[in-house]
Amino acid sequence: MLIKPFQTSNYKIALESLRKRLSPRHEKILKIEEELSLQEAGENGEKHVLTILTENQLPKNTFILHNVTIGSIINIQIDIMLISPGWCLILEVKNLNGELTFMNNPPQLICVKEDRKLIYRSPEAQIDQYLFGLTRFFEQHQLKMPMYGAIVLPYANAIIDKPPSKYPLLMGRGIINHIWTLPKKDIIQSKQVAELMIRHTKEPSWNHFPLTEHYNIDPKDILRGVECPNCGAIPMKRLKRTWLCEKCNKMDMHAHVKALREYYMLIDKTISTKEAMDFLILRNRFEATRILKANSKERTGNTRNSRYDLALE
Repeated sequence: MLIKPFQTSNYKIALESLRKRLSPRHEKILKIEEELSLQEAGENGEKHVLTILTENQLPKNTFILHNVTIGSIINIQIDIMLISPGWCLILEVKNLNGELTFMNNPPQLICVKEDRKLIYRSPEAQIDQYLFGLTRFFEQHQLKMPMYGAIVLPYANAIIDKPPSKYPLLMGRGIINHIWTLPKKDIIQSKQVAELMIRHTKEPSWNHFPLTEHYNIDPKDILRGVECPNCGAIPMKRLKRTWLCEKCNKMDMHAHVKALREYYMLIDKTISTKEAMDFLILRNRFEATRILKANSKERTGNTRNSRYDLALE
């Protein structure tokens, strides 16, 4: 049973916004598109694995959670987690093709594809970290259960030069066969444990924001304006209490909410009235102040030099 469904990461959403608001001729656009492609491949792989899990029979009272982020002694972010009455299983999903070599010393994953050699973080080291963090988390809540890990390739389209030595490597629907080999015992109340995980999971703390700083991009290179939620055109025109898209003639009262979220992810986590006027292309300070008061967490500073704290949600 899937009780924490798939959700696109804020990092991927931010990359999409950055690509849209940069000129196609910008010097960093290829790097942004490459990173976005990696993020899309990862999310597509996780979606495929979740589809396999939900469309096939699992042991009774097995719960599926996606993108679980918790903090115990260390912060951990797990791709997919299954909780059954007899065990907990961590799935580290790698949507890669080409020739894969899983190394122990140093711990890394080498992918050779089209005469390019790419080096990734070791999925075995990642699972070690997740199991360590989960063990500490469960100890804090007086829970003890068998915990397992596995590396998953969503599609059987890779050549394995050297397999992992510590955790099983599963391909596609081989996940289901592996799950049914795990012990069938009643050790924990799986539903209660799954609900505990959901209560304690949190939004991943991306230290990439703002992306202009992370990728060393001049904020002046970011296209200003509010995006039309209907056709995607930028900018919309501000009318009295609403926004008008002059391309598709659709109006939306709240189109600025996404624009302020993009400002947070791309430019700065706080914003002044003057900056809001410039980025949203507003007519006056009073309009900017009204919008910021309604769409910020807190205001700091005196009236003239006030800054408003923005948020992702």
